Amino acid sequence: MGKGTAKERTMISIITSTYNRADRLKRAIKSVLKQTYPDWEMIIVDDNSKDHTKEIAERFVELDSRIVYIRRTKNFGNDTKPKNAGIMASKGEYICFLDDDNEFRPEHLAILLREIEKDPPVDVVYGDRWLVCDPGTPHPIKPQLGFTHEFDPAFLMQRNFIDSSDILVKRKALFDVGGFDEGPDNNKYIDWNLYVRMTKAGMKFRKAHAVITNYHLHKGMKSLRVKTKGDTETTFVPNWDPYDVEVEMPYLGNEVRVPRVAVYTLTYDRLKYTKQSFASLKKTAGYLYDHYVVDNGSKDGTQEWLKENIDEDKLILNEKNVGISKASNQAVDLIKQHGGYDIIVKWDNDCIGLTKNWLTKMIEIWKSNHMFALSCYVQGLADHPGGASRLGFGLVKGELVGVTKHLGGICHFVDARAYDVFRWDENSFLHGVQDLEFSQWLQFHQYSMGYLENYFVSHGPMGTELQKKDYPDYFERRIKERQTRYEAT
Repeated sequence: MGKGTAKERTMISIITSTYNRADRLKRAIKSVLKQTYPDWEMIIVDDNSKDHTKEIAERFVELDSRIVYIRRTKNFGNDTKPKNAGIMASKGEYICFLDDDNEFRPEHLAILLREIEKDPPVDVVYGDRWLVCDPGTPHPIKPQLGFTHEFDPAFLMQRNFIDSSDILVKRKALFDVGGFDEGPDNNKYIDWNLYVRMTKAGMKFRKAHAVITNYHLHKGMKSLRVKTKGDTETTFVPNWDPYDVEVEMPYLGNEVRVPRVAVYTLTYDRLKYTKQSFASLKKTAGYLYDHYVVDNGSKDGTQEWLKENIDEDKLILNEKNVGISKASNQAVDLIKQHGGYDIIVKWDNDCIGLTKNWLTKMIEIWKSNHMFALSCYVQGLADHPGGASRLGFGLVKGELVGVTKHLGGICHFVDARAYDVFRWDENSFLHGVQDLEFSQWLQFHQYSMGYLENYFVSHGPMGTELQKKDYPDYFERRIKERQTRYEAT
């Protein structure tokens, strides 16, 4: 890294927002000038300070051309807008933040850059901090290591363990979530808010096991500290709900997109059910979607009906039954060929929608967590009423969600990016293990799974048992398909 020319090195942008802390800002800037990694720019965003911050900053700009000073004409009142302004003005592939009252240790940038380059899929790396009390700090403590933790998405929802001065983040990742939330409910713990949203967007974090920052405690700190009853721990209470806060914000010039949905269905005979299923989907979804269908060699008139009712470019008609795995991959591949979808929903041709606006509600939850795979409560299942066993229950966007480790295949909703990686095993059985395969993949890749307990679908118009009476031959065929693997010809 240190042997290449400046052009070959990776540019790191350091964003420092400041307000009325001229003397502390001086210390922060000096720590950047001591960095062992040289290819950086430091963007100082002054939120209309009333002290001599401008004079201090301009003195350093004259000293080093890598330092840029931006002065806002009106004070915003918190760091969100100044930090976003710094991000917008930055040029680096990677961005880090240095609060005006902290200081980088000399190897700060070198350590974080080395760590993020180890693993290309990682979006954020963070290190540890050393707590130091400035003179006059109320209730001073001895110098010590700050609170630290390996990255844990579930724990992050309860407490922040990453300081903004300790991270290096890909520029693209910040723009993908729209930067810091400038809304009125996010005037405290703005960095925590950002990390929660990035985590729920599916971004990857990695911890660097090194102390890289000196974190200064002083009487002018903005952080609110509320002592617990035992007076031994510190509890941090945000104004926003980590579970409900939406992932994407518009504050870096990007518009928050209207999510696009693709629904796919596999059909195989049972035309009566297909007609009822598609009609109920249209009646109950409550949200615009494109419908893709793959037929697995139906001989009962289904293919002729599909030609009349499904757009030709969204339809695949197989000559024979190629199995659920292959047909599902065909459907997803066709959806990806069209491109531009944010969510993909599987809707079986014996799934009957009962509650209106279920898709609208799922979209609302997706906006707050792209890593949530969902199903409606499934009535009429012979083995598992309502769907798979629940591990617990919680409220997300005001709706009761039952958390599970398994989603059935009757209907399921997931961020479209899951299918950028996942494919069903086409050497698997024609029918039987696909739901388990998908659920295990979701769990391994840290997706949460849940059922919307107050939004209902039915397994067939009258449930599994009556399906067996309607289509006994179909269920006999399923028994054989659970023992038969797909054979390519």
